[in-house]
Amino acid sequence: MIKAVLFDFAGTLFGRPTHPWLSARHLAVLRAPAPFVARMNAAERAVWDARDLTALANRAAHWTLFRLAGLTMTDDVFQRLHNPAFWLPYADTAAALERARPLKVGVLSNVSWDIRTLFRRESLDVDAFLLSYEIGVSKPSPRAFETACVRFDVSPEECLFVGDDPVADGAAVKAGLRFAQISTAPVGRRTPVLLEALAQHGIS
Repeated sequence: MIKAVLFDFAGTLFGRPTHPWLSARHLAVLRAPAPFVARMNAAERAVWDARDLTALANRAAHWTLFRLAGLTMTDDVFQRLHNPAFWLPYADTAAALERARPLKVGVLSNVSWDIRTLFRRESLDVDAFLLSYEIGVSKPSPRAFETACVRFDVSPEECLFVGDDPVADGAAVKAGLRFAQISTAPVGRRTPVLLEALAQHGIS
């Protein structure tokens, strides 16, 4: 029996619509960084792997990512990437969070800044936030999922994780959780995949 539902943040509950200050090339690299990550040396890869544990590591990691892609990252661009004003909820986010009640509902996210202000702005209520920079571990480490289960006082098999990343989010299965992978798209273009994912697991 499912007693708790955990959601990923970026690409799952909230997204970044295209803005004039963020080029299509920058956006493409952010959405598919793997080819450039593969070109990082050992030191750069270590920083990349720790990018969601501190703001400093996050900035250094993205500076390296864009450099390897032949792009620049100004301080203004970096600050805007982490500015709540440039993050919007998907059309089905509020309905999905409401649908998940009366189960325990939380957000487990690889992120180096406090996203709670976004949920307050949109009047979205969850029981707990487990943010990598606060809990000291990021997905796909099983410890991230185990920490969430402990916080909710549920066993892994009683928890459903909903996310868009087959690697980071999909690691929930290795930790013993149920996993619902959704497709993602820019805000305004995505179908109600969250509601469909919940329904597939008997939450409707």
